[in-house]
Amino acid sequence: MADRRTDLLDTALELVGTQGMRGLTHRAVDTAAGVPPGSTSNYFRTREALILGIVERFIARERAMATSPQDDIEPSAAGVAEALGRFVDRALGPDRAVTLARYAILVETAQHPALREGMAVGADQVDTWALDLVTRAGSLDPARDLGVLANYVTGLVLHELALPSFDLDARARIRTVIDALGWEH
Repeated sequence: MADRRTDLLDTALELVGTQGMRGLTHRAVDTAAGVPPGSTSNYFRTREALILGIVERFIARERAMATSPQDDIEPSAAGVAEALGRFVDRALGPDRAVTLARYAILVETAQHPALREGMAVGADQVDTWALDLVTRAGSLDPARDLGVLANYVTGLVLHELALPSFDLDARARIRTVIDALGWEH
């Protein structure tokens, strides 16, 4: 069972994902979470602190979207394509609000540079984990390939949110990109 802080952050993610950044207030999180007024501000004194908490939480949620319950991904081209395909499926389906919140927070970060440091810390954690994975999976240029894959998946998800395909096969598309990068098999 999640703790109160995590529950509040999950509620805040849902609010941002469904109402945008304008819907994010301490009071709105309290109301949506069904907790006494002031509960969210006890954990996150400022809006910036709440946003940074949301960043931390969406990074954890997004990593879970790509991994199995055991946090294992087969270190191969097929394994990476499967994991990223699973991420796309969840980002467009059951975790759609988390995905929309991520994009809203990225825009907020672009407009409020004070948030960049918190975003960078989370991004560095994900990059370290993912760089190790693509290296073990056979990438000959892991830094380049991680950038290509991350940007491709981000663009694919964004495009599919706006203009969904009825027959999207994200795994096949991602595998095509990996094969074009020339990974060892």
